Amino acid sequence: MKDSPPDRAEAIRLMAANPNLIRRPIFVKGSHIVFGFNAEEVKRLL
Repeated sequence: MKDSPPDRAEAIRLMAANPNLIRRPIFVKGSHIVFGFNAEEVKRLL
């Protein structure tokens, strides 16, 4: 998936069928988004 990611519709279908594909947590601040827990990215966001 990393080398050949699916299109948006297919990605949504796959995530709906396999929720473990979704990286959590998701941090959103304005137009900036951090997926999964990356301490440095979260610090930058906050």
